[in-house]
Amino acid sequence: MLAPERIADGISRIPAKEEPLSADVWLIEGERFLWAYDIGSLPENAEYLNMQAKPVCCVLSHFHLDHTAAITKLNAEKIYLSGNTAKYVGFGEVVNEDIWFDDFPGLHIFLLPSSHAKGSLGLEAGGYAFIGDALCPGFKAGRAAYNAGVLADEIKVLRSLRAEFLVVSHEPRFALRRAEVIAELEEIYSRRGKNEAYIAAE
Repeated sequence: MLAPERIADGISRIPAKEEPLSADVWLIEGERFLWAYDIGSLPENAEYLNMQAKPVCCVLSHFHLDHTAAITKLNAEKIYLSGNTAKYVGFGEVVNEDIWFDDFPGLHIFLLPSSHAKGSLGLEAGGYAFIGDALCPGFKAGRAAYNAGVLADEIKVLRSLRAEFLVVSHEPRFALRRAEVIAELEEIYSRRGKNEAYIAAE
């Protein structure tokens, strides 16, 4: 039986796994709903959520299977995802703009530009903003790189958030100070060559 780890008041997680690869599942205990950010790839994640007393609302960060594969097993009240993720999942409510909810303090789905995956979504709750793999680079010509325009837009979105911490998936140190992350991304962007569309990741 799964036993999620408590992170803060009303917030817990089902940790990521390497074999088979499955992303962290973040749980936010709202007044009316249990909110899940990502579902991972393991059926037991969905089975656990299906047994909870409150109906579940799930937000999928992006389309990669380690974040989404178990969604077909989940009995959810609502599934929120981007248009790009919907192409792979095949169902759910497409998010085209930021959405605020009154079910938990500061609960907020936001569009999140990311070089890692087109059509990423974040979820802000309390002092945390869950962002999945959005800080990871993508690949250009076989090399890890950031799309310069997308990175600039991502920095702008992260600046606009209220949360003190950004929460990433697949990392032992999962809660990162937002101000420090923004500073690191700005340093990466500063390495952009004149008129270059991509910035190599070091």
